[in-house]
Amino acid sequence: MHLKRLRASKNYHMPKKTAKFAVLSSSGPHGKDECIPVGVLLRDILMFAKTLSEAKTILNDSQLLVDGKIIKDYKHPVGFMDVVALPKIKKYYRILLKTGKLVPVEIESKESSFKLGKIISKKALHGGKIQFGLHDGRTFVMDVKKAVYKVGDTVQITVPSQEVKSHQPVAIGNVVMVTGGKHIGAIGKIKKLEIIESPEPNMVLVDIDGTELRTLKDYIFVMGTKASLIKVE
Repeated sequence: MHLKRLRASKNYHMPKKTAKFAVLSSSGPHGKDECIPVGVLLRDILMFAKTLSEAKTILNDSQLLVDGKIIKDYKHPVGFMDVVALPKIKKYYRILLKTGKLVPVEIESKESSFKLGKIISKKALHGGKIQFGLHDGRTFVMDVKKAVYKVGDTVQITVPSQEVKSHQPVAIGNVVMVTGGKHIGAIGKIKKLEIIESPEPNMVLVDIDGTELRTLKDYIFVMGTKASLIKVE
């Protein structure tokens, strides 16, 4: 299947009319409009390749890792919070949101060993276990007695081993990034939680450099307690 450039996501960062087609991402944990194929990332955004053929050569040489795993499919999608590494040239990036678009932010090598995942589902299993589902399609299981996490919280996990290192709850004072609405990519601290006793969604008041933003609780991604666990610019 092909994707016409005019219909390509704004995350591709490419001009719409210089060519007819763009790379259509493979199926994965991120939606079609919420990801970047690694071929496009290498060629059009990071500019480590001039052509798609050169990007494929880089991938076939096992030079690119996503969340610690070697990727050779040029259509493989990368999305929010994914870690992209090119160890051969000592370049490491985290995919974040800025001004409504996915962008790679260069990070240090030590930071490429973990990522943050937002808990979007919670399910009871047999044997006193709880299964948590993250925004990037990952799951992990914990003993019900230790499973204090809630939907909406964030966990810090190592990649690719997927070991949970820390937990950041949705709580007043914690650092968050806005991931939906008109202020995508804005970073601030939770000032107030509004629990709505009705079918309407819960809301959060976020302090962004002295400006208050009221947004849906589902639109925030916790990145740390007193400070962000990750580099954001």
